[in-house]
This record gives sequence, C-alpha cells and structure tokens, in this order.
Amino acid sequence: MKRNSHICFGGAGLIALFFFILQGIGFAGIAVTPLQQWVEAKPGRNATFYITVTNNKRNEQGQPCPVKVNILDFTVSETGQLSFGPEQKHARSAADWISIEENKIVFESGESRKIKFNVSVPMNADGDYWAAAMIEIGETREGEKGVQVKFRTGSGIFIHVARRNYIERGSIIESNVNIPEFATTDNLTEEISTESASEEVKKDPVFKINAKLKNDGLVAILARGKAYLYSNGWRRVATIPLHAGRRRVLPDDDRWFTGVMAQPLPAGDYKLRVFFASDSKYKRTMTRDMEFSISDEKAVSWMADFVNNDSRETLGIKPQNIALQLNPGRLTAARFQVTNQTLGTVLMNCSVEGEGASADWIEMKTIDFTLAPKGSHSAACLVKVPVDAKAGEYKWTINIETERPSLSSQGENNIERYKIPLSVVVDDTSHLVVNK
Repeated sequence: MKRNSHICFGGAGLIALFFFILQGIGFAGIAVTPLQQWVEAKPGRNATFYITVTNNKRNEQGQPCPVKVNILDFTVSETGQLSFGPEQKHARSAADWISIEENKIVFESGESRKIKFNVSVPMNADGDYWAAAMIEIGETREGEKGVQVKFRTGSGIFIHVARRNYIERGSIIESNVNIPEFATTDNLTEEISTESASEEVKKDPVFKINAKLKNDGLVAILARGKAYLYSNGWRRVATIPLHAGRRRVLPDDDRWFTGVMAQPLPAGDYKLRVFFASDSKYKRTMTRDMEFSISDEKAVSWMADFVNNDSRETLGIKPQNIALQLNPGRLTAARFQVTNQTLGTVLMNCSVEGEGASADWIEMKTIDFTLAPKGSHSAACLVKVPVDAKAGEYKWTINIETERPSLSSQGENNIERYKIPLSVVVDDTSHLVVNK
C-alpha cells in the first residue's frame, strides 16, 4: 500500500510541538535539537540556522543510521492538531525559502552533527512565516498489514520578518458555556434502566467555558486565557484558567480554548468575562462577555450529584527530587513531569531559585502553562555548568505555583505552591546519579 504523505499530529504544549516518532526506533536513537527554530530576518536578506542531529546509540550494538531531511509545510487546526505534507501549503509558508546544504547523511554510532539551513527571504515578506524540517530516519519498513512506515521526527521553523513593531490583532470570535444536564427518574423512558440512568446522570458534571481566539494579525499570539465569573452584578466569585492544545495562535489561524470548573454553581444570575493576553511588548487584551442563569432546580440537582474528588493535592510531580552529577562545561536538561490530578483546568507558573553565582546556571524553558483536567506536561530546566566551575555540590529549588478554579465569596484565587529540590555535584564524571 502506498503511504499518504499527509500526517496529523495532536497533543499539548508548544515546547514539544514537533517532537514525534511514529513508532519506537530500535535501530537508532536519533535526537533532534532544537525542537523549535526561531529565525529573525530582514526582507530581501539571507539568514542561516542549524539543527543538531545526534545518533545516541553509543554502545557496541550501535549501528550507522541513514538520515534524510525534508522541508515540509504544516498547518494547525482550531483544536491544535498538526497536519504535514505538500497539501498543507498555505499563504504564510516558508518552505520555498529554505534550502539545505546536505540532506542525506549517515550518522555513525554516537555521532552528532550540525545541519546547516539557508533562508532566502523575499523582499515583500512581512511578519511571521513557518515550515518544518522533517528528519526521516532509516529506510522505509513494512509494518503491520503491509503498510509502509517511515520513522520521522522533526523541528519547527518559524521565521519572523521584521519591518516594524507589530501589534497583535486578535479577537474572540465565538464563546459559549456548557452547564451539565441532570436526568431524573420522572423523565426517563421505560427502556432506560436505573443503572444506565445513573451512569448518564454522573457524566461530566462540570462547568465548561469554550472560547475561540482568531489571529487577524501578521505575527503569532502566545495567548494566555482566563475566564472571570461574576455574580450579584460584578462581584467576582471565581477565576477559571483556559487551556488549549497549542496556545500559540499563528496568523490567520483560530484556536479553541476551554476552561473547566468541577464545583457546582448556586442558583442565580451570572456574568462571565473571557480574557486573553500575551507577553508581547505591543500586546492587546481581548475580552468577550456572556450572561447566564442557574435555576433553583438546576442548582439542587447539581449539588446532589457533586462528588468532591478534588480534595487531594492539585499536582502529581515526578520526580520529586532531581540530583545530577556533571563535569565542568556540561549542558544538560533536568526534566520533570507534572500531572493535573483535578477535574478542572489548572494554571502553573514556574521559577528557579538559587544562591550566589551558580544561580545563572539554570534556565527554565517553560515558565507558565495550563493543564487540562487529568492532563500532564513535561517541563525542563537547562543546566549549564561553566567550564571553570569548582568541584562541589550546588543547590537550587524549582518553584511551581498553581492556580485552580473554585468559588470564593471574596473573589480570591485558589493558589497552591510546590517545590522540587535540584542539586548538581560537579566533578570529573558526566552522568545522571539519581532521578527518583
């Protein structure tokens, strides 16, 4: 069977936007960095960038690995799915601008090499453009049922063509609230058993807000969204973080964001304001207001159905302690995974705290992100030990502050704080000691 070149990718977190392998690669442990490539260029000028490819198989079983590099177009759906292939050509494609000095390479065991890319920017270019460098690993192999499978991983290429200072131009083009429905024995048909009715009643008894953000400008929007809930006029009673599969909204794209709160609402009239902002210097805030009501009957049914499963800690963290043993000059990533253990969306802000000159050794790659209910995110700190670092143990703390939605008569945010100890022992070795 001929393989279609169209590939769809889903998932969360732009930091892992392009890292994807169709199947586990047993014959080669190929690593590609960076996973995102950001290039600044001027109209009519040329630029260069590099992607590092490494064959991590260093043991005696390691084999040479042939690699082929292609430049592909990609698009992002309104739900955050990626689609790759020539049929994904779009108006802001950078694929035709990019050339590769060497696109067929054989990597020996343990070999690492920088691949050079050249960018030729048209004179009339303006704003953000994008494409992907897709690294095809090994030969095509036949998978189950005779399907031809290629092993691929890649790096996203984003080219910012600067003519002036850009103002983000976004708008909320659609929004709605979903209030759970509750069946009663009075309106059940005779065909529905009591057991199945019970399952229907308990299906998703949560409050949801959906908002679609449209990017009408020339530059990408790294959107941060919240929904503010008000009662008795404009008295704020809850803040609900909004989550999207990919929160970076490219020009001409739109994206659905969703906020979830598991706590039932009392009867009454409510106002809800959806709010988006970003970290751009020339950002614009985007808002949209809605109104809705909760009847007495609905409030009673909702409260009766509510089971408080969110009494545990908001986050599950692995590992809870990170300890590395590194030699001077070493650069590595200290990774940890956080899991939202609640039924609502959760906003997280991360920072690193250290003392003395060694405080500059650590860079947090992801500072803030939002998790969907029961969702997970893999975060990383880059640890760079200076070449002149003295032997000894150095310590830091990764601080994680979470904000989860819950009702409050004072409009206060529900904040929890977590800490991950991070230590580095500097000596003559270069390996991981403990990560538990």
